[in-house]
Amino acid sequence: MSAASAGRRWERLRAWASAAGSHTAVFLHTLSCFYVVSRYGAFLSKVTGPSMFPTFGGRGDFVIAEAVTPIWGQLQQGDVVICTRPVDPAESIIKRVVAMEGEEVVLYPDREHHEVRRIKVPPGHVWIQGDNLTHSLDSRQYGPVPLAMVRGRVLLQVWPRLQWVDNSMDAVRKF
Repeated sequence: MSAASAGRRWERLRAWASAAGSHTAVFLHTLSCFYVVSRYGAFLSKVTGPSMFPTFGGRGDFVIAEAVTPIWGQLQQGDVVICTRPVDPAESIIKRVVAMEGEEVVLYPDREHHEVRRIKVPPGHVWIQGDNLTHSLDSRQYGPVPLAMVRGRVLLQVWPRLQWVDNSMDAVRKF
């Protein structure tokens, strides 16, 4: 192998390594931007299950949620939120905020409790419930949810129909 041939190979290797480093930097920059936007901006989420019917069909609806409102502590009663499931942190759930910290929730008798219960939502927590109460596992089972578990407030349903999500308690009263 001649010195000129080895020099050309070395230059091609350097050019390839430079291009690979440049592409890797662009990829990592894009990945980090995506993470920041999805964690602190807006993100897409899939809705499955009957707990939020009729607000969502529960058969693969897609929604867009924003993460700024929970971070800034601006959640309100009636907001539809996506949060980490308290009993399984690997899963996310979508529910409606029914009560904020300091508010009292009245729970009526059921199979497990034979008397009316009154629960005050502690500081730094919210009380969440599905719109379809008979098919929802929510704060009635696992209690108030820490605000740190709320990932975002749902703004828009994008599939199967494009529409704004009604983040008010009036939406629940329609059912």
